[in-house]
Order: sequence, then structure tokens, then C-alpha cells
Amino acid sequence: MKILKSGNWKRIALWILAATTLILLGNDPWEVLPFVQHRRMYCSHDAVKSPYCNFPLFRTLEGHPTVSDIVLSADGQTLVSGGQDKTIKVWELQTGKLKKTLRSDSGEINDLAIAPDGKTVVTAGGDRIVRIWDITFDRPPQILKGHSGSVLHVHIASDGKTVISVADGIDREIKVWDIATGKQKATLPYIHFDDISPDGKTVLFTLPSSKLVAWDVTTNQQQVLQNFFSPASDRARISLDGQTLVSIIKTGKRSFDVQVSDLKTGKIKAKKGFSREIFRLFSMTLSSNFLIGFTPKGLTVWNLQTAELEAVLDGQREKMSSLVVSPDGKLLAAG
Repeated sequence: MKILKSGNWKRIALWILAATTLILLGNDPWEVLPFVQHRRMYCSHDAVKSPYCNFPLFRTLEGHPTVSDIVLSADGQTLVSGGQDKTIKVWELQTGKLKKTLRSDSGEINDLAIAPDGKTVVTAGGDRIVRIWDITFDRPPQILKGHSGSVLHVHIASDGKTVISVADGIDREIKVWDIATGKQKATLPYIHFDDISPDGKTVLFTLPSSKLVAWDVTTNQQQVLQNFFSPASDRARISLDGQTLVSIIKTGKRSFDVQVSDLKTGKIKAKKGFSREIFRLFSMTLSSNFLIGFTPKGLTVWNLQTAELEAVLDGQREKMSSLVVSPDGKLLAAG
């Protein structure tokens, strides 16, 4: 028989009382209490030196009833947004001025991509069409047809000559297009799409066998990166420099690992486990050095060198989607 000291007994009693109160209020104590216990580790503590702890709101842009996606130009001067109202809006970030509005003839805007020159924008349409826009001129977009379902994702390669599109529907396909001719260069069926590298050369997707695969678009070669990957719970993203793979892998009912590995070799560079579902990601984006995600407790920042959680911005509670970070990592935009 174990005899509890009075100090231990009091702590246990207080814990049980707190847990019971949280349950009656509809909260999970296993999600809330660990956060309170370790809250001092993050932005509320003076010892934290993360630059993301001081992340002031720079500007708010309003124009869409509902924002579907946003993208930033390579120079960080222009933001392009797409909405369910079938419009594409071009904004000047420094002034917040709306420079131009383009309207799709049919189909809401599901996704956007902008070319390195900042002039060409590609949109994914709910009407199964990929559109290529020149935002410096007022003229109809170039139309790419071939998908049998709603186009969910689009990407422009770093050379500005290639478009990659991903569509849902009966025939789930990833298509590679030549911008100049509008012709298809390659087509690949998929089960679950994960990400496309910034240079447009690597596409991540999941096979029916639960293997995470990297498809080299230029060579048509496929490489298995992880053998056990669940599309229902796991996430995979490629960093802005195209060198690093970041995986969010569920390891238990209330736990997951943040794993950082070399995209080419698959070698794990850093790995960190988090034991509470409190840090589950609703949306996420990568810079060259950080993972930024929106969680139930606000914006969170992970260091990609160590896989450590570096900052929790609990003041940012309004739900954010379509997170995108500028190449220099200094500007974060969200729909």
C-alpha cells in the first residue's frame, strides 16, 4: 500500500477538481491542462526570443465574401486572392490598394498560383477548368481543359513555363501542362495529393498502400519516402528551398510527431513528439526555416532545424486558412 504525503494528496485533489470542472464545461482536460502547465515555455515568457512572438497585424484586406486562396508574389509586393464569388483580386501590399479585379466566367476559385515574374496567375476552377491569367492586361484567360472533376490545386514551376494541376472526381489525376502551347505533358492518377515543391519538379502523393511517394515530374521517376503514411491524419509539406520534407505523423490517439527529413535522401534530420491533440493543425505553410500552422490555440511556429515548437501566438484565435509566407519569412498572409 502506498502512503501519500499531504502535499501530494493536495496536488492530486486539485488536479481531479480541475479535470472534473473542465469535463463539466465540455473541455478535454488532457488537451487543456498540459498547455496551461507548459504555457510559460512559449510567447508569454520573457526568456523566449522567437521573432514570431512579436508578430503584429500589418494589414487587413477586404473584398471577397469568402476567400478560397491567396498567394504572394516572389518580391512580396503583390497579393492575389481568389474567392467563391468567382473573382480574382490583385492587391498592392504596401498600401492595401486593390489594383485589379478579374472575373471567372464560371466556377468558383479553388486555388491560385503566381509565376516568379509576378505577372502570370493560374487558377483552379470548380468547373473543371484551369485558367491562365496575365494580370497586367485586361483580356480573357487562356483555358486548359482535360480534367473530369473539380480542379483543387494548381502550381506554376519556377521556370514559369509549366503548370501542374490536381483534380478530384471519378478520375483523380495530376496533370502537367505547357503554358506556351496549353498542351498536356504528363498525367498521373493519384489517391491522395499532399504537396508540390516550389520549383514544380516534385509532387508528393499517397498510394493506396499508404506509402508517401515523391514523383519527379522531369524524369517521371517515383521514390517512396515513407512506408506508413495515413492520408486521413498525416500531413507532408516541402519547404520553400525545396530541400526539406516536413511530415506531421499521428502516433497515437492524442499524439503526433513532427519529422524533418532530407527530401532527396529521406534521412531524418530532426524529430519531435507532441503528446497532446491540442497542437493538431487545421492549416499550415513552410518557409525555409519554419513551419507555421493554425491550431485550436492559435498560430504555432515550429523550428525546422530542431523540430521544436518555438512559438504559440494564442492571441490569433480567428480561424485562418490558406496560410502563405513570403520567401524572406517576414510576412504571413492568411484568408
